[in-house]
Amino acid sequence: MGSLIAAVDVGTTSIKAGVVDTDDYSVRSFSSRKAEVIHPREGFAEKDPERLWNTVADLLREVCDGHDVDALVFTAHMAGIVPLDLEGEPVGNMIIWLDERGKGYPRELWSGPLRVQGYNLPRLLRFLRITGGAPSRTGKDVVSKLAWMMENEPERFRKVSRILDVKGYLIYRACGEIVTSQDEAHLTWLADTRKGKAEWHVGLMKEYGLSPDLFPEIRDSTDIAGRVGERVAGELGISPGTPVVVGAGDMCTAAIGSGAIGEGEVHVYIGTSDWVAAHISKRKADLKHYIGTLLSGIPGKYLLVAEQEVAGGAIDWLMDLTGVGSHEEVERIARAETNLLFTPWFFGERAPLDDGYIRGSLVNLSLKTGKGEVFRALMEGIALNIGWAYEIVEGIVGRQAEVKVTGGGARFDVLCEIIASTLNRQVVRTASPEMAGLRGLGVIGSVALGKDTFESAASKFRFDRTFKPDERLVNVYRKKMKHFRDYYKKTKGLFRSLNKGLF
Repeated sequence: MGSLIAAVDVGTTSIKAGVVDTDDYSVRSFSSRKAEVIHPREGFAEKDPERLWNTVADLLREVCDGHDVDALVFTAHMAGIVPLDLEGEPVGNMIIWLDERGKGYPRELWSGPLRVQGYNLPRLLRFLRITGGAPSRTGKDVVSKLAWMMENEPERFRKVSRILDVKGYLIYRACGEIVTSQDEAHLTWLADTRKGKAEWHVGLMKEYGLSPDLFPEIRDSTDIAGRVGERVAGELGISPGTPVVVGAGDMCTAAIGSGAIGEGEVHVYIGTSDWVAAHISKRKADLKHYIGTLLSGIPGKYLLVAEQEVAGGAIDWLMDLTGVGSHEEVERIARAETNLLFTPWFFGERAPLDDGYIRGSLVNLSLKTGKGEVFRALMEGIALNIGWAYEIVEGIVGRQAEVKVTGGGARFDVLCEIIASTLNRQVVRTASPEMAGLRGLGVIGSVALGKDTFESAASKFRFDRTFKPDERLVNVYRKKMKHFRDYYKKTKGLFRSLNKGLF
């Protein structure tokens, strides 16, 4: 008999909860709610922690009704901070990954006479040696957010006793334990990750004015953080004493849920954002293209990741803007051919550009342009952006015969077809791709309970369709890729001029 795992996946724009049956890693019961992102100023992105907790509790009561679950596991968008005071209450809103207020922080990293790619070279080399990476210029990393807070909100920072990530905050509310996972600790760029695990690096913290006492204990994804407390059991609809598993961040959880867990096996995830990733055994980095490794949700493994800021979020935006209300209509009208070019850089970009100033564009419009062409161009722009990053990732891990694709955006057949032709690789889609996060949580929970290994769990996954490259479109997208790259080179200065005064 399999186990039943209560799983919660906190995304940027939606929160999903389900009960995962580990017999086949299907989701038995499911519910979701929209998530509110607060933008108090241009470049800021926050969430109300109490509202988030209440939504999570509502969802868990709903999906767990009638199910006696064996464990509870959370995942959430990474690189966020939830500052707590001495009483364990949040000091203001959580600052999420999309937030760019920390652009240019920590200042020491972007100043000095000897610089490479804008970085202070000695400080960059220190980050690379200890952490295997470095904060981005976009300001979206934890250390950048904290440096900004110390300089711009010193009174708020003085109240901070502990700093949690979003997933860690949910664990704290469920069982009272203050912990983080290996991947989240790695992504702060304040941990030594040279030994296949993360250990807080006191020297790095002190260099940037941070105390080690602020940060939680680092645990493996498959460790038991604690157990559901008596007080919150009724809130969650889960029996008191149920194990709360540490879990992993959304990227690492979905990577497991993609089924691509073999060494160097590449997958593409398409949600609000997207990434190209592969599990590997050693740290690697391509700093020029902001591609590197994080400790993964599989203990002892790293995840090579090229993360991109907007993918499915652009589809949602265009559907809202045009009034196209259904998945089926998008599938139908996006099959038009077009000579438009779309860039999905709505919030700047990380890989392969690491540029916080660039923004989305729709190029070559005419009065004859219709909705179908715009939707097609948008799908192509997402695929071209993925293809640019994929080329670099594949260069690191080796040529792939096929690529797994998952995430809610992968439900669009037309997008998967375009990606296959853009990559010129066979693309294999997981069944229920929108459940990748919940499926990955189910695996982590099952391994934590000793019911499965990562390999045995992935062997139970189902894949619903294979998309093959269209030779004609392979040539079309090869030409469009050149235009896509040239467009960035020719307009990056313009976007910097337009947007540099906004932050």
